[in-house]
Amino acid sequence: MTELQNDPEYQGKVQAAEAEWQARARLLREAEHPIVADLREAGVQVDSVWDLVNTSEPYPAALPVLMEHLERGGYPERVMESLGRALAVKPSVAFWTRLKERWLHARDAGEEEGTAVALAACATKDQLDDLIEFLSVEERGQSRIHFIRSILKVGGNHGREVVEALRSDPTFGKEATALLKRRK
Repeated sequence: MTELQNDPEYQGKVQAAEAEWQARARLLREAEHPIVADLREAGVQVDSVWDLVNTSEPYPAALPVLMEHLERGGYPERVMESLGRALAVKPSVAFWTRLKERWLHARDAGEEEGTAVALAACATKDQLDDLIEFLSVEERGQSRIHFIRSILKVGGNHGREVVEALRSDPTFGKEATALLKRRK
């Protein structure tokens, strides 16, 4: 370790990586500035959308603002993902149709992942049919895995049967098996 600390080439690489990380963080902060400004205007005091993702405090005033910006789009993938993840709370079920539309027509991987997390988190038994249908939307790739836990959670016996049937599926099998083992 001491050798690396005294190695100018290694130290140069470390400093370059740190500078690159800081530049990326600055760009993301700048990109989400309009969202943060609108959230503050709605009475939600945050420095980043990720502040909402990482809190256990309810933030109902933020949800319409987050949904509006998610639909507007045009943000970097990481910001789009944060918008979706911040909508991953039960009250977001009020936006089910809009979230579903964004997931089905995601403009980038961040939006796809974030909206999948939001849909999975806010689903109730009333959305079970949609959750099951989402599993067949192959163009949404790995993001579909988020729905398995929700199907099991809200689907009762039918949900369990659906997840049982996924055990041998190449995409869903590992997750389905793990979740079913935990449920026993």
